[in-house]
Amino acid sequence: MIRKILSGALALVGFPFTAAALDRPAYYDEGWLKINQYSPVEGFESHGSYGWHLGIGVIQTSESHDNSRELPSRLAPTQVPRLFLTHGTSWPVDLGFSFARLDDNKGRQFGAHVQWTLYEGFQQPAVAIRVARMQADGLSGLELLQTDSAVLGLSYGFLRYFNFALGVGQQRHRLDIRPVDEDNAFGLSAGWREQIEKTESIWTLCFKAHLFSPFATFGIERVYTHPRQALTIAKLSYML
Repeated sequence: MIRKILSGALALVGFPFTAAALDRPAYYDEGWLKINQYSPVEGFESHGSYGWHLGIGVIQTSESHDNSRELPSRLAPTQVPRLFLTHGTSWPVDLGFSFARLDDNKGRQFGAHVQWTLYEGFQQPAVAIRVARMQADGLSGLELLQTDSAVLGLSYGFLRYFNFALGVGQQRHRLDIRPVDEDNAFGLSAGWREQIEKTESIWTLCFKAHLFSPFATFGIERVYTHPRQALTIAKLSYML
């Protein structure tokens, strides 16, 4: 039942694309899929109309392995600084945005999410569903990298200053690949183009501490996917 709900939510932010097999010679590193996963590093409780929360953080992945010896520059970075902006509303709906620079500042990465808190009560867990999109462009050889996700989460606060969250969901990656011919002085296309689509399950564990309530918070999250193991996202934020 949960899988059907998440698949339906994911369909709302996704589009039908031509799928291609991943066994073609890899002109990209799957580490790009890791760093393109979206998360606001927040619990699933409603923020309410407290204003804007500005955060700065970093996403850390394990060491990448490029399957293409011809294009070693396609190795994804293992550490990416990221800006966050989160805003609560007077309804049980929160909005969030994210931005990062990639590939020696030649690429850009934008993300956004909408979170709807389904249930929340005093000294009781909050339940919410979050849909998000992260998109990267401007990367040599990767004309478009897009990730849509839908996560159903549970969040619980304790001792007033701490919050623990657990989420499970699905995400879909779409890559539009047009490699550059490294032997061509004009940097022209290598002559072929491919679109790849991949859907996978996702699990998240998040811990958030209010350092100076309600203004400054620190959050750290572990995101697990199969078969790409885990990555870590940390964020320090302040309420404007």
